[in-house]
Amino acid sequence: MNIYKTPIALLIFIGTVLGCTDDFEEMNTSPNDLTSVPYVTLITNAEVSILKTYNPILNFEVSWARYNVRDVYVDNDRYSINGSGTNFNVYSGHLKNLNLALDLAEEAGDANAIAVSKILRSYAYQNLTDWYGDIPYSEALSADSDENATIYPKYDSQEFIYTDLIAQLKEANSMIDVSQSLGSADVIFEGDMMRWKRFANSLLLRIYMRMSLVDAATAKTGIEEIMADPGKYPIIDSNDNAAFKYWIPEDATYRSPYYMDPTQAAKQENVTSAYMIDFLKSRNDLERLAVYAEPAASSGEYVGIPLGTLGENTPDLSIMGIDEFRALDSPTRVMRYSEVLFIIAEAALNGWNVNMTAKEAYEAAIAASFEEYGLDPGTYLTEPLVDFESGRDQRELIGEQKWCALYPDGNQGWAEVRRTGYPVYVATTEPVETLYPGKGTIVRKPYPYSEAISNPDNFSAAISAQPGIVEEKFEAGVWWDVN
Repeated sequence: MNIYKTPIALLIFIGTVLGCTDDFEEMNTSPNDLTSVPYVTLITNAEVSILKTYNPILNFEVSWARYNVRDVYVDNDRYSINGSGTNFNVYSGHLKNLNLALDLAEEAGDANAIAVSKILRSYAYQNLTDWYGDIPYSEALSADSDENATIYPKYDSQEFIYTDLIAQLKEANSMIDVSQSLGSADVIFEGDMMRWKRFANSLLLRIYMRMSLVDAATAKTGIEEIMADPGKYPIIDSNDNAAFKYWIPEDATYRSPYYMDPTQAAKQENVTSAYMIDFLKSRNDLERLAVYAEPAASSGEYVGIPLGTLGENTPDLSIMGIDEFRALDSPTRVMRYSEVLFIIAEAALNGWNVNMTAKEAYEAAIAASFEEYGLDPGTYLTEPLVDFESGRDQRELIGEQKWCALYPDGNQGWAEVRRTGYPVYVATTEPVETLYPGKGTIVRKPYPYSEAISNPDNFSAAISAQPGIVEEKFEAGVWWDVN
């Protein structure tokens, strides 16, 4: 064996390897494996997750808003919920996906994808902060950051979060190019960017009105700015362009998440609240009653129960209207036209310049709610408990009718009850056999117990910054809740 051959061969091999270093990663990456997820796919996944997270029709908030209640397993209706029943999973779910989509869209220079990511993220964060109050926001999801990694994010005040959400939505509105489409990746509006603009600006109206009792000046300026310039700030202005997701009944992936097999109706344990039925009956609102609820199977009558009632037989009670809300194609109502009009009505009642009188907007909002279901309000506007000029408190009329029109959106219904104090019964009446007698109605979701373990210092600081919270969920409401 020639002792010189081995080192020469080795040198040739090493040189060959070093010469191929630039191509090594490409050579060793399977062309069949995805190395990164396209940002449009992240947006699609986030959209579906968001629709199912913040718009369920059988969650706690639906009961707390007195829309539908449980007739068995009533503990959470009686406010048993605590930190073991809540979580911050959305941070590692759709919020993380949206942050990544936003970064990738910025690298690609895709303005519409950036805007949609900002709008979806703003919508999600508003729901979260309305549930809990102060939450991780500015430092959230930065554990993997190359520049400012933060493993233990601080809790930002709801006031700070609301201020930034306004900025985010305004920026999103300004960068949308309505001549371009996001394409099939957008499963909410099918790529229609004008509808995204309308939703962003209508969501701004919601945010401004929600904060109006604690920062009237900002709310007034913001709402008047939007209403003064419909070209720059188009809003939802009909039921046809409301922010609804229409599901595909024949597609197992994209059929309505609310679907209920009609043959299983007798087994439902979620029934219409007595107050909802009484509210509609007392105002002779029988058309919407027939949409909102099913007659009881045993009697054919509309029968509800008060929140917290245990042991009733479901066939003796009304359940949610199946055709409109529990069918294969039942839409997710992210934001309604009627809600926009009720916001305008309240703004006008405040004396703000919105180009409509309070009465005009109030009556148009009620008409829009009826028309949403293909109904005609007929003489409903002249009913004694509805008539805007009947002598009843007009702010209460707007609050009551807005609550009714939001059915069965528990998130927004519960938020509006807390903000306005209307309907008074819903805002003040404790559940039957409440587990916390004398504490009143629930005003916030308890923070997840996991936060006290995984982020103890910032969690403790957040609790200290929001004094007056009793039993995790009573007394002190979130920042905008002063009623």
